[in-house]
Amino acid sequence: MFAAQDTTASLLTWMIKYIHDDSNTREAIQIEQKAIFESSDGGNHMLSWAQTRNMPLTSRAIKESLRMASIISFTFREAVEDVKYKGYLIPKGWKVLPLFRNIHHNPDFFVDPHKFNPSRFELGIKPNTFMPFGNGLHTCPGNEVAKLQMLIFIHHLVNKFRWEVVGSGGVHYDPFPIPQRGLPAKFWKETCTQGRTSKAGRKAS
Repeated sequence: MFAAQDTTASLLTWMIKYIHDDSNTREAIQIEQKAIFESSDGGNHMLSWAQTRNMPLTSRAIKESLRMASIISFTFREAVEDVKYKGYLIPKGWKVLPLFRNIHHNPDFFVDPHKFNPSRFELGIKPNTFMPFGNGLHTCPGNEVAKLQMLIFIHHLVNKFRWEVVGSGGVHYDPFPIPQRGLPAKFWKETCTQGRTSKAGRKAS
């Protein structure tokens, strides 16, 4: 429950902020998701698996959010043999703590690493430099389910709501990174009345 719920909720919190702050990305996602929404008879039909596989812009935004926020910051491993790394010896049996956030924010792997830029995933990235769900035999078994949840959430968010982040502070780790003072935001649910779009406002944090 801890891994399956808190991690996804934390990432979606950051996505709301990142997409809000990047108007170009937000507009591109809205166009992509609007086309899918209209092809589903204005949302009257449930999203199909094929449709969720055809959201390249949204998928790249999710990957970039995973890289930026690095919800899973580290993991615990044990050296199964002696390892020499940059002049240091890691003896067999020692506990090792890989720091995914350091990898994801390394300028040797990602140009301008602290800038939200989903387009960096258009051409692919170097192996073993993007590990939001771990890697190898210990990769999170729920990673595809988590990404599917995010795609569905963003689809409904951008088609049915508009939002404005009204305040944010630093980062608090508990243990996942969340906005220190929460993420106060205003949401407007869009409804169509006699061919016109109206907005019903609601505030959340």
